Amino acid sequence: MRGRLPWIVAAVLALLAPLRGQGQESMPYNWRHYMEVVSEEGSEEDVQELAELYAECLENPVNVNDTACGLRIFPFVSSLQISCLKAHVALYGRLATTDELYGVEGFDSATVELLKPLIFAGPSEQPKPVTLKEILTQGRHNLIVGAGGTVEQARGYRDSIYEGDNLRLLWRYVFKYKDRVQLQLSGDKDPGEAFFSGSQRQGFDFYGYSLMVNDIGKVKKQRMGLTRKGKKNLFYLQRAVAGQYHLQFGQGLTLWSGYSSFYPMGTNISRFGVGLRPNGAFTEYGYLRGAAATLSLASHWSLTAFYSLTDRSATLPRKAATDSTIDWVQSLYNSGYYRTQTELKKKHQVDEQLFGGHLSFHTRNLTVGLTGVSTRFSKEIIPQKYVYNDNAFRGRENANFGLDFAYRYRRLLLFGEGAVCVNTSPDSSSRNVSPAAIAGMEFIVNNNHRLSASLRYYSPTYHNLHASCLGQNGYPQNEEGAGVNYQGLLPLGIQATASADWFRFPHMKYLVYAPSVGQEYNLALARPFRHVKGLTLRLSFRYKEKARNVTPTHQENGCYVLEQTYRRQLQGEVAYENGIFKLVTRVAYAHYHGEVTQADKGLLFYQDVQLRPQRVPLTLAARITLFDIDDYEARLYTMESGFIYQSNSVVFQNEGWRCYLLLKWEVTEHWSIGFKYGVTVYTDKDSFGSGYELISVPHRQQWRIQMRLKW
Repeated sequence: MRGRLPWIVAAVLALLAPLRGQGQESMPYNWRHYMEVVSEEGSEEDVQELAELYAECLENPVNVNDTACGLRIFPFVSSLQISCLKAHVALYGRLATTDELYGVEGFDSATVELLKPLIFAGPSEQPKPVTLKEILTQGRHNLIVGAGGTVEQARGYRDSIYEGDNLRLLWRYVFKYKDRVQLQLSGDKDPGEAFFSGSQRQGFDFYGYSLMVNDIGKVKKQRMGLTRKGKKNLFYLQRAVAGQYHLQFGQGLTLWSGYSSFYPMGTNISRFGVGLRPNGAFTEYGYLRGAAATLSLASHWSLTAFYSLTDRSATLPRKAATDSTIDWVQSLYNSGYYRTQTELKKKHQVDEQLFGGHLSFHTRNLTVGLTGVSTRFSKEIIPQKYVYNDNAFRGRENANFGLDFAYRYRRLLLFGEGAVCVNTSPDSSSRNVSPAAIAGMEFIVNNNHRLSASLRYYSPTYHNLHASCLGQNGYPQNEEGAGVNYQGLLPLGIQATASADWFRFPHMKYLVYAPSVGQEYNLALARPFRHVKGLTLRLSFRYKEKARNVTPTHQENGCYVLEQTYRRQLQGEVAYENGIFKLVTRVAYAHYHGEVTQADKGLLFYQDVQLRPQRVPLTLAARITLFDIDDYEARLYTMESGFIYQSNSVVFQNEGWRCYLLLKWEVTEHWSIGFKYGVTVYTDKDSFGSGYELISVPHRQQWRIQMRLKW
């Protein structure tokens, strides 16, 4: 490693600072570690929505005794664990403290530690009628305003390619009355986008809005003459959302919008779809817009109906610039950036209309759901033809129908979902009806050992634009696979998780122009030390093998030639936290090579320091990172301390160093403010970034500020 490291002095001084006390709450180490795993495999939207979930539950903890739907919002809690909690509460009564979760069958210590900052154990109350006066006088307000930018000017700004400046501006307002009413409004401007000028004379590029109400208007069926034999079952409105929202059902094969978060803890591979929920404050794509409602029809039945009309951005064919009669698009555009004239031409090019319903039957041990959804676009989608995309969606309409189930028998959970899509391509008269299916099981040997396994089949011609399911592709298409998982407590108090996944792609895909196979293995070991409270040692290893083209054009006997590639990643970490300060030291190494491709290596080291004084309401965090990474394929990820709604996931490549300093100050009980400064320096290059983001010097300085008001 080369280069001067001026910030290391600040890090050492922070480490030795004799501050005591506890100030503003910061995200625990285990939550940051979990979100880092998500950032490696998922999208930035997934990370941001998880951060939003954490912040929301930190202020409004979930009642662990609310077994109906309380823990369902956490993606790392499985259906089996929730069923076990229901059985425990039914048998022994409600939990008196959150520590009792350790004794509930199926709840391992890793899951409980993630939950503890965000839950409480209180009496489970039935929803009561509320008045408008109560809502207005007892509701709580929350306002966040933030800004951030880069000190250096990238090429897009220097050459006036971008329409706006390099600032990111955001605001979010939430009004909430308990868990019954929530109003959310937000605005977001990305760097490079215009602000009250040019194409954005309305101000922010993106405005978010949603209104959610829960448990409104119980009505006795007896009044409607629908009861039998004197039964007094109730039907009522469980939840309704107007504005931007998401729908999540079953295992995600038929309908699942919003963050996928299929990066479970240990053996928790089954999903527990929350059904209807509002859109995240700054999720600019993938959401639905309109209205949806969930009705309780009887003690075991519920029905969700939804309608959405969303303007989607899309890529136009090249000749659309000279031919105004073209009424089709090539693909949907999901980046959310509208900085250049090319990007602006993609904005709001096609309307997506989506409607349907989900009928659910549920008992203590069984849940069955039936989902039907129809999607229609105002323009045909006709992708540009490439070697690999013969099976891409083409057309204007698509319908999906699915059946999902989850059945618990003692310590065993069986789950699955089957679905079909129905559509017609504009260049073919035949109708496409293609299936997809997933099935799995989770088994609790005891609280110290758990197992799970799954099988999946996604047809190469299965199309679903709002689906997210277990798999290597990130979307359920052109994949077959099987996986096994283990989680247990080994001798010497070592917590272990292990997984293996074998997969096959029966049809060509991007950068893989022939059928291919692969496999992935993961092992993670964690050792909390009881004699040194707060000290944890982690060691993880990941191995992944998959195929790719030797070159995009290399062929032999008329067939494209593939090579198997191999990636190994080893990571060790020591963390110590005592309530006053937190120290984390990490070393990570990655090695990537192919049968033809030469090896690339990556090495990363960082030292992280956080201080939370008792007598001063401050949180101070600093980190120094050294990295030496040959190529993108050997890249390494880290998750930094930061602010909600502003990206804290960093991808490292090249050679150099990075450091940052974060300060959060809780000025009063209702007002807090924070500032972050970070600098990344390359020691093997003369510039930073590429394309329109190219900076002519080998370093980049970034700053962020955020203010929060609560009343």
